[in-house]
Amino acid sequence: MMGSMIVVGDAPAPETAGASAAGGFFWFPADDASAFDPVTDVGVGDGGQVDANWMTAVVEHCAQGLALLERIDPSGFDAATTAAWAKGVEQLRRQTVAAGVAVTDHLDTARPFEDLGFFTAKQWMTHHLQLSGAEAYGRVQEARLRQAVGVWNNALAGGQVGVAQTRLMARIAANPRVDPDVLTTGVWNLMADAMDVSYIEFERRALMWEALADPIGAADKAERIRTRRNAMMHQDSDGGWNLHAGFDDVGGPEFLEIFSHYVDREFNHDWNRAVTEHGAANADIATLARTEPQRRSDALLEMARAAAACPPDRTRPLPTVNFLLDATAAEAAANGEPIDPADYRDVTARTDRGHRVDPNAIIGVSLWALIRRVVLDARSVVIDMGRTQRLFTGAARQAVMLLEATCIWPGCEHPHSTCHADHVTSWSERGPTDPDNGAPLCARHNYLKELGFTITRDSNGNWHITAPDGTQIC
Repeated sequence: MMGSMIVVGDAPAPETAGASAAGGFFWFPADDASAFDPVTDVGVGDGGQVDANWMTAVVEHCAQGLALLERIDPSGFDAATTAAWAKGVEQLRRQTVAAGVAVTDHLDTARPFEDLGFFTAKQWMTHHLQLSGAEAYGRVQEARLRQAVGVWNNALAGGQVGVAQTRLMARIAANPRVDPDVLTTGVWNLMADAMDVSYIEFERRALMWEALADPIGAADKAERIRTRRNAMMHQDSDGGWNLHAGFDDVGGPEFLEIFSHYVDREFNHDWNRAVTEHGAANADIATLARTEPQRRSDALLEMARAAAACPPDRTRPLPTVNFLLDATAAEAAANGEPIDPADYRDVTARTDRGHRVDPNAIIGVSLWALIRRVVLDARSVVIDMGRTQRLFTGAARQAVMLLEATCIWPGCEHPHSTCHADHVTSWSERGPTDPDNGAPLCARHNYLKELGFTITRDSNGNWHITAPDGTQIC
């Protein structure tokens, strides 16, 4: 069997049927496409050179393959073929972005169009590639990430890290207060995270790493948010009213928790009315009296009415907003000590809905207003909820719900407030009812678990789900 071969320059006329040549670019297709190696099977032949014609030929061949992947009829695909198609196209997308980063790197460093008045890569790309200013600026950041830590772009080119993860890392690497040596050291763990965890979790970890690597910037950002907090209403020309508000990282979660409570009340009111009018079997979203935006508006008004009806000196409700902080970070923040950026994976500083909060801000709140500080151990298991007793029975369900912001099934975004507090090791298998053996699962994934899926948690607090046939889901 003849393997695929790409040659630039003088080469003998291809004898294999289907072989093609254009602009000094020769491709000998293999009977087995998997035999093609883009590293060993691409080269410059005798007298060949990489020029505009070569580039055009390569792009044309790549475009042909992409066109085939786009136009293919998937109606007969099984799950394995669909997965191969989706993953393959995503790999090509990542490789294409990596190639674009390499181009921008050259534009940024060589500046080959300076004599034509294009003094920056951003300026040339916005004109000739018709990119927006923000997109061109982002590409320059990605190019400079490549210059600082080329291993990241290698991983992108290999399809191992995603485009969104790369853009976030490029933005972090552009932070002038992040020490280049700290970035070079930390990038390996961050890259491993980009390969292993969901984007949402990677974003949480990467931003925590940045906050630890740039504590002054993190403190300045938090102070800016606190200083700029604001709320205002104005009336439109048609007589309607608009409300715009901004909160700091403590006030925002408190407001959201209260607001969500009132939104849920409005939904339940509509749902109960729909069941009464149409019957439980026929009630659905379409039968509800109000839309979701309308319920949110009415919920906000109900909040204001409830506040007006409550005297200022009346005893306030028990704490409902939970701020999660790991024990080590709590001790460091309380003592005013910095946290090593290398420990970013172990730092938990967020609300129970998953919103990031400055660890120092969490230390500043305890059992005041509607705030409760929750301390976690190294495995992210609740060990204290602002009271003296440990939680194994009475508050067990709430402790389980504080483990994660959403259902633990990969890709599921159901908030924990709508999930079941499920036993990891089933009650029927003598699994204990304590936070260490609990996990939030939405109704559908809780049902799947009962069909034979196995859920375990490793010593680092990471979840692993295995299908009945042994397939590793995550």
